[in-house]
Amino acid sequence: MMDSPEARGLMGAPWLFGRQGLSLLALVTAIAATFLATDVTYLAGALLLVGFAARAWARLAFARVAYSRKTSRSRAFQGDELFLESTLANPRPLPLPWVEVWEHLPAALAPEGAQERSFVEPERVWASRGVALWPYQRVRWRRKLRCRHRGVYRLGEIRMRTGDPFGFFERERQLRDQQELLVYPHVVPLRTLALPLHHPSLDVVSRSSPVADPTRTATVRDYRPDDPQRLIHWPTTARRGSLQVRVLEPATSLHVSLLLDVRGFGFGIYQDELLELTLSAVASIAVFLQSEGAPVALLANTNPPLVIPPGASVPHLQYVLESLARLKARAGPALVPWALDDLPRGDTVVLAASDVAADLRHSILHLQEAGFTVLSLLAMSKARSTPLASVSITPGCDLAALLEGRG
Repeated sequence: MMDSPEARGLMGAPWLFGRQGLSLLALVTAIAATFLATDVTYLAGALLLVGFAARAWARLAFARVAYSRKTSRSRAFQGDELFLESTLANPRPLPLPWVEVWEHLPAALAPEGAQERSFVEPERVWASRGVALWPYQRVRWRRKLRCRHRGVYRLGEIRMRTGDPFGFFERERQLRDQQELLVYPHVVPLRTLALPLHHPSLDVVSRSSPVADPTRTATVRDYRPDDPQRLIHWPTTARRGSLQVRVLEPATSLHVSLLLDVRGFGFGIYQDELLELTLSAVASIAVFLQSEGAPVALLANTNPPLVIPPGASVPHLQYVLESLARLKARAGPALVPWALDDLPRGDTVVLAASDVAADLRHSILHLQEAGFTVLSLLAMSKARSTPLASVSITPGCDLAALLEGRG
């Protein structure tokens, strides 16, 4: 097995083929030729020729050699498998008898093939590949990656080593690669949602309802003679210089804000697992609601805080999932009063929190007093009944069954 670039430095050139050695060989060749010492002349000349050829070969080793790589997808869900395809091309007449290619990859992606743990960054590994390149040859290989954990992963640098055919000289080339692989939280398919989500003032369940919600503006357009004056949007009118009116969203029974309290995650042996389960639950609810055409907002009291306004489009859902993939459980402001300033009025609030979060009961009470209907996803280390939880999330639980009301 090849040693990683961290474990083995570049091999030093033999003294005989260094600058001093080659100068000495040239001198011996000249003197032997002067005194007609044929055998010595041939031997010293051959060594001199080998030395110069090896140095020149190594110096030109990576000239015009091109390396590229890409993942089969730049976005994936936790649990997915994808491929990292690498290409090494030699568009010239000089062959490369051996090339070592080392890729610095996140260990969490479990890359297949020969690899060594990185000493400098223990959370990464060096994955290796050895190839030979003939003139004008292009070599491709694929490496399977397993998205076992949510997060954002940088693929890392590439180091290539090669040298002359005699093994006297080595050269190394380093390439920086800033490619990112985004792994969304695990999303469980839901046929229904057991949470009692209702519009506060309407009971219209169709996403194509002809009833408009007067509190929600979808967009603005030019004024028409039959438009009521109460729908004129004066700020946009002033900015554009012509009358503009609001276009209202259709009323729906589902207007939801997903509120995540990250305080409490990080304490206890199960908290990492509970955080991932909680984010998976939030992501699954967001995907289900988007499929129902329901606007969804996402807020989290991280540092810095995360606030995503309501939306029901596919790009909006992608932004929500990306934000959950990037989320770090670094606690920011207290849930209340911070959340009261950014929660859309009239929404049902799905609060996802740990049962050890500070002032949880106090926060729920304040949200209810502010007029919000609060439904709680409560992460706890072991199952127990609590009046705060609409759904209790425990280690190893069947998330789909819990959210569908079968758990």
